[in-house]
Amino acid sequence: MENYFFENKKFRTTLITWLDQEYQETSKFTSLNEVLKKEYLNIVSQLNLGNKKELFIRNSYFEMATYVVHKFANNPWILQSEILDHFKIEISTLLTLNDIIRSSKLFQNIILKEGIGKKYWNSIIPFAKNTDLVLDKKLSLPKRIVIFPGVSCMFFCGFCGRNQSAKYPMSSVGTGTQMFKNLFKETKNNTLYSIGGGLEPTTNPQLGEIIELANESNIRMPLITNGYSLTENFVKRNPGIWKLDSLRLSLYGVDEESYYFITRLKKSYSMVIKNSINFLKLRNEINPKLKFGLNFIVIPENIDQVLKILDLVGEINKNVTNGRGVDFITLRDDFQSATGHDENAEEEKKKYKLHSKMDDELRKKLFEVLNEFKKIRENKFPDLHVDYGYSIFAVSRGVVSQGLNMIKSERLPDYGYPQLSLAIDLYGDVFLYREAGFLERFGNKKFIIGRLNEKNSLEKIIENFLKDGDPIKYEKSDTKFMDSFDHVLGSIINQAKEDKEVQIPFDKGPILARSNLTKLNLGNNWYTDELL
Repeated sequence: MENYFFENKKFRTTLITWLDQEYQETSKFTSLNEVLKKEYLNIVSQLNLGNKKELFIRNSYFEMATYVVHKFANNPWILQSEILDHFKIEISTLLTLNDIIRSSKLFQNIILKEGIGKKYWNSIIPFAKNTDLVLDKKLSLPKRIVIFPGVSCMFFCGFCGRNQSAKYPMSSVGTGTQMFKNLFKETKNNTLYSIGGGLEPTTNPQLGEIIELANESNIRMPLITNGYSLTENFVKRNPGIWKLDSLRLSLYGVDEESYYFITRLKKSYSMVIKNSINFLKLRNEINPKLKFGLNFIVIPENIDQVLKILDLVGEINKNVTNGRGVDFITLRDDFQSATGHDENAEEEKKKYKLHSKMDDELRKKLFEVLNEFKKIRENKFPDLHVDYGYSIFAVSRGVVSQGLNMIKSERLPDYGYPQLSLAIDLYGDVFLYREAGFLERFGNKKFIIGRLNEKNSLEKIIENFLKDGDPIKYEKSDTKFMDSFDHVLGSIINQAKEDKEVQIPFDKGPILARSNLTKLNLGNNWYTDELL
């Protein structure tokens, strides 16, 4: 029945209008009010509420329920204590309201799929059930691992936090491949993977073999690459690359000038575009199921380039003459200030210093750009999937006052959350946070909890760290070692901790999926909004 409402254009338009502004009583939205109140009363009639039933059919309690739905749809981090304080109600009352909301498929769909917090919920849901593992320091293999097999990088991007002089010796490639093989076997059926890096993965001459080994362990592997070395020769030498689930190419501009501004490497744009076209042609012949997409990080300096991405897609697709072209675009916002440049670096390799973050005025500008972007995409590329980043999704809905969710370093868990997510580099070093895994990055050593080798399994490393390791002594600047996903995980750990302190754990909260979902998203699921 709930699907009927979402397919009803009038209802959905009213629902979105209600969600995309500060909370208002649903009585001001007649059609919405009728649907939600009918659903609420139906759930109340079905639940065994005893002598409390007459109390909860009152309109004031219905409005409390819609307030909770509205808040969680837009702010997944809201605490149960905040709800208690707002209404000045007893814990028992909130527990009943949560039960009502949790029992409604309509309310659950509104929260998880219709609010501006939708993209956060897509990340939260698969991991929320396991927050108790972190809070209780219980041993578990991580639910998600990103591996960093790259040896070096040819770009010198201004927003990259890597040590720009660091690279792995080629002697580490063979031992690294064997280490990854053992890792895949150990974590088979337990962990979701992706390939990324502080260094470029395609600089590893055995990348194809690593992907092949993952495939042998039934691991669906996505890859993030800058595409510069994704040449025909590289692909021929690494046929295992066709076993990828998806490939996301990081786009740093829309022409030679904008590409050079970021990468500091001449002719990088033309090389990347050429490689993309050739790769897609081969993809269509060898493995059409492999999804190919472009990622673009939106910063104040490049808002005007967003529309040109679609021109670029059109140019690529025009030259892919044997089938499908680009499958998806991901738009992401920069979650922290860009790093400064090394004053002692060679002039040609010196990156530009990018200072600014998105403010409300810039997000207003981006909203206008995204409106035009949507129109062009719908008209010219109806099959192109667009995945908006966490806060960019909010901007696309016209909500410009909400930046990225970020957790402060003093609120990070003492032992991180190795049961949920880790990063592992070519040496086998196991990092608590994803952006800490950049080789020889200043200050990252305290986030290494062990090194994988023949005598040291991942399970053993995690066990020893949780049992005998020292808690992390965080500094204010340590959030630079976290990407946006790490901020999400850190936030739900804190939310779970504080909700438990008021005797309302996740399984007693308003979100059913936080406590009973067993299905996990693909490691990086860029080409669909669905759980795979």
